[in-house]
Amino acid sequence: MDALASQGLVDPARIGVMGVSYGGYISAWLITQDQRFAAAVPIAPVTNWVSQHLSCNVPTFCELFLRDKLDDPLGQYFSRSPIHHAERVRTPTLHVCGALDRITPAGQALEFHRALQGSTDVESVLLTYPHEGHGISSMPASFDFAARVMHWFDRHMPARPARSGKPEEQSGVRATLAAK
Repeated sequence: MDALASQGLVDPARIGVMGVSYGGYISAWLITQDQRFAAAVPIAPVTNWVSQHLSCNVPTFCELFLRDKLDDPLGQYFSRSPIHHAERVRTPTLHVCGALDRITPAGQALEFHRALQGSTDVESVLLTYPHEGHGISSMPASFDFAARVMHWFDRHMPARPARSGKPEEQSGVRATLAAK
């Protein structure tokens, strides 16, 4: 982020993070490690490796991914779980899950949401789609999801007033549009 900001490629006050599944985990993890994100949307995330191991349909993935055993109370299952670092979060977070998800059960998003509510004063919203599984893909849920995510980022990372001039002069990026 620092390198991109120093080159003027990103506005450091308007960096958001979002991901699905493993990307959801990374989104949740990143906001426990770095307070510079303006908004976050972890979707179908793993937030507690212990409960993930005990409630998902592929528990061996946890052992393989973490290279650890569930019974080590000070091991990776604890240290790599975002809920155990929730007190560090300063990023407004929209947690998204499908109630029918068996890969990363909806309880993962709920746990992180409650951890943020209990240990921080950061805005935390839980969005559960009752007829969705691992990701939000059916209609009209996907339209609702897209609108809510756009609203979340617009609210927490509002656009700066546009500079004068043509769009290509504002961004410095050159592009050609070819139409038939």
